[in-house]
Amino acid sequence: MPKINRSSARVRVLEATEDILREAGMACAGIKEIVARSEAPIGSLYHYFPGGKTQIVTESLRMHANKIPRLTECFFTGERDAGAALRALFNAAAEGFESGGANKGCALGAVTLDLTLPDKEIREVCRQAFDHWIAQIAAKLPFSDKRSRRSFAVTVVAALEGAFILARATQSGEPFRDVGEWLAAIVSANRRLPGGLKWRRHH
Repeated sequence: MPKINRSSARVRVLEATEDILREAGMACAGIKEIVARSEAPIGSLYHYFPGGKTQIVTESLRMHANKIPRLTECFFTGERDAGAALRALFNAAAEGFESGGANKGCALGAVTLDLTLPDKEIREVCRQAFDHWIAQIAAKLPFSDKRSRRSFAVTVVAALEGAFILARATQSGEPFRDVGEWLAAIVSANRRLPGGLKWRRHH
């Protein structure tokens, strides 16, 4: 009998779960579906993930979340201004969406939409991942004050998640490109205005 590579089986389970989450959300990430997609022995699944589906989804989301900052850093390198970096980021998202079959969203966004009140552990993973992503983008923005940088970073993340929804509905990467152009234009306008744009909440 061939020896099972347990480490490989564990990684396959997490990668398969990530794919399912991106395609269909948490509701479709059942144990049977994960085993079928990963081709991992069901015994290894329960060995590495005694917490069952919640543990698998949580660890898969963390793995997915760890990729996002590394991806963002590829565009905010300092070789281009923030507007150009945002345009490049959204254009790359469009190309990745289309080349991947135009059927995969962001695992964090998909899972967040599936959450129910008892899903506190998974909700916290999503919250932390979004917060980290927002903070990373905010640090790269040219706005003059911290509150404006964070608010615009929230806008960037919200725009990206929304673009995934529209892109899946239209089977096209164009929503990413449209959003990227507008965000780049806003950043460029900030550079031209004396004192720059500032965040204000109107009551």
